Amino acid sequence: MAKELEKGLEIVFLIHFILGLILGFVFLFIPEVYCNLVGYTITDKGSFRLIGAASLAFGFSSFLAYRSKDWEKAKQLVQIDIVWLVSASGAIIFWIISESLPVAAWGIFVMFMAFLIAFGYFYLLQEK
Repeated sequence: MAKELEKGLEIVFLIHFILGLILGFVFLFIPEVYCNLVGYTITDKGSFRLIGAASLAFGFSSFLAYRSKDWEKAKQLVQIDIVWLVSASGAIIFWIISESLPVAAWGIFVMFMAFLIAFGYFYLLQEK
C-alpha cells in the first residue's frame, strides 16, 4: 500500500507551486520590473532569467508531487528541493555579504528558509 502524503506537506507543495510560478514568471520574463520595484540595479538579466526558469521547474515539480498523493513518488522531489534550498540560501548569504542588496533579498532568503524548514520537517515525518 502506498504511503500517502501528510496534509501539511500537500499544503507546502501547493504554496511552493504558486510562489514558484509567480517568481518564475517575473524573473524569467520581466526581471527589470522586479529589480526596479525593490531598488536593485540589474546588470545581468540572464542570471535572473535562469533563476526564473529554475523557479518554474521547482514549482511545477511541487505540483506533480502534490498530484501524486504518494510519498514514494514525491520523496525524490523533496530531497532535490532540500538540496536546492540549502545551496541557494548559501548563495544568497554570500550575495548579501559581498554586495549591497535591498531588503527584498532578505525576503527571498526568509522564504527559502521557511520552505527548507517545512520540507525538512515533513521529510523526517514521512520517513518515520
